[in-house]
Amino acid sequence: MKKSIILFLSAFTLISFSGCEKYVSQDDTDPNGPTHASLQTLLPVVQVSIFATYTGEMARTSSCWVQQFTGTQFQLEQYSNYKVSENDVQNDWTTIYNAGIVNSNEIISSATAKNAFYYKGIGEVCKAMILGIATDFWGDIPNSEAGLGGDNLTPHYDSQESVINSIQSLLTDAIANLKTSAASNSILPGTDDLIHSGDAQAWIKTAWILKARYHNRLSKRDGANSSTNALADIDNAITDGLSGNSDDANTIFDGAANLNTWYDFNNTRADYIHVGKTLVDYMNSNNDPRVPFYFAMDPNGNYTGTATGDVDISTSNIGSFYSGPTSTLPLVTYVEMKFIEAEASLRSGNLARAQTAYSDALTNAMARYPSIDAVGVAAYLASKGTLSAVTDSAFTQIMTEKWIAMYTQPEAWADWRRTVSNTFPNGIPALTPSPSGVIPTIPVRYPTEQNERLYNPNAVVISNLTTHVWWDN
Repeated sequence: MKKSIILFLSAFTLISFSGCEKYVSQDDTDPNGPTHASLQTLLPVVQVSIFATYTGEMARTSSCWVQQFTGTQFQLEQYSNYKVSENDVQNDWTTIYNAGIVNSNEIISSATAKNAFYYKGIGEVCKAMILGIATDFWGDIPNSEAGLGGDNLTPHYDSQESVINSIQSLLTDAIANLKTSAASNSILPGTDDLIHSGDAQAWIKTAWILKARYHNRLSKRDGANSSTNALADIDNAITDGLSGNSDDANTIFDGAANLNTWYDFNNTRADYIHVGKTLVDYMNSNNDPRVPFYFAMDPNGNYTGTATGDVDISTSNIGSFYSGPTSTLPLVTYVEMKFIEAEASLRSGNLARAQTAYSDALTNAMARYPSIDAVGVAAYLASKGTLSAVTDSAFTQIMTEKWIAMYTQPEAWADWRRTVSNTFPNGIPALTPSPSGVIPTIPVRYPTEQNERLYNPNAVVISNLTTHVWWDN
């Protein structure tokens, strides 16, 4: 990961330096130098922090826990067997707060002062994404007092419920800012926006999907309203032009200074992680035409996976579609939205809408892949494309197919946790914990980060990986 880390750290160092200005005497101030980084500098730093957290260690670990992958050596073997310590999560916590939250706050503040409404809206969506992955992994987290630098080094932790409310408020305000006219903006984003190249309408669509994601996240807490609210978000997204995979928010890697995270990891830590037997066997057994895109062939020319708890490295690696030097990786997608629509419709009793959304989700999930076997796609849709009239069976179909479609994404772990219930005690898909696990069940959270435990007396300290977060109760 050397090259991508260099890019991130060089930018991060530049931004972090501005946070120290209160400790520098006036005699040391350069009158010709800026005291704050520009919006054009801040935005890519925030987005690189999103790429790092959504597609890096957090994605690899959570993908192991839902058995899309299996850690086979060193730290990934440990993570795959549920041995994650407070020190192991330190880098991601630092990336989220020191790069993501601090700089997204600065974007929002600076853009507000400059009447740069698009920058403010994008900053708000980015902050919502960063808060979202943080609270999904840690539960209660700093939010209202976070990112203040030297003004508050021991922030209080906000409840997960309040963090999710904050995410929704950020997204609502972002949509309003992004709907202003271009002429009303003092400055417009462009290529410094690595995700949507300054396209305000594209960011509006992403914001609506995120709103649906976090309304749907509350299915265990408030089943009826979570469905109603998610479907309303989806209706608004469609009204605002969301129509297909071209609207997706993806990572961007240039293949030089900024390498695809899976490519970088596998080239510097070969055989630390292989694809999981649970996923490979399921897709093979159903003649899934996405197999050659998801997986590379093993040395024998087959598609095979390593069983959870095993360390076999003679199996398949992640496919080049996802792990080439410049391969994009999904963050917020049309396919995800369609699966949310299918689930929320089913939970609200509208089987017809659920069926339509489910069919659209499957069709567009297949359409992501160039030159995919059209005959295989047609056969798969004929076999898997019709929902059962039995609600529990239909729910299993939707969530199983979403588990496949969310390949490499932390969303798969969030979804699996939501499906564990008295009806589905092993979740959907039904997963058997690693026989080599240091705890008997699949983790449902990250432990509190080490420095927070040691130096923040206001931290909510939890070390038990089986302690559920609020929305998972």
